[in-house]
Amino acid sequence: MTLPKGTAVIALATMAAVTITASVVSGHKAAVQQSWASPPADAPTIVGVWRTRVRPRNCETGEVAPVSGLRGLFTFHEGGTASEYGIGPGQTPALRSPGHGLWRREPGWQEYRYAFTYYRYDASGAFVGSQRVTSALVLDASGDAFTSNSDVEVFDASDTLIMTVCATAAGTRFE
Repeated sequence: MTLPKGTAVIALATMAAVTITASVVSGHKAAVQQSWASPPADAPTIVGVWRTRVRPRNCETGEVAPVSGLRGLFTFHEGGTASEYGIGPGQTPALRSPGHGLWRREPGWQEYRYAFTYYRYDASGAFVGSQRVTSALVLDASGDAFTSNSDVEVFDASDTLIMTVCATAAGTRFE
């Protein structure tokens, strides 16, 4: 497959990355076995509303693209569900649905995994595919900021994987 060149790649990767992330959806259906100790009851969690900035990242080298990134909103709900929304520069809200997904805590109180998906549409409103974001998130010691690395899978309307891009996000708690 030939990818678009130059700014088109950055724009597509940025649009893909706005969907920052997903716990392994199929893995969430099975009972999660946690062999590690639970965090203290007063330990910070990711539950809440977050303002995010997402930037494309080279999947092989880890280098983050020198763009300002796109802004989004993310909500981690009690019980392990999540909601996300963000629009890339020059995009319109008519081109994508809000994102919906799942999250879970990993060993330790600062590490999480999440995944979400959203639908994409063309300018005429026709369904053109979806994107699935899978992320690893680290909450900072204050509990009010995080960083995450994401793999973003882009699917066409027949649910065929057409591209994978990577992204890095930073979030701050909305208060």
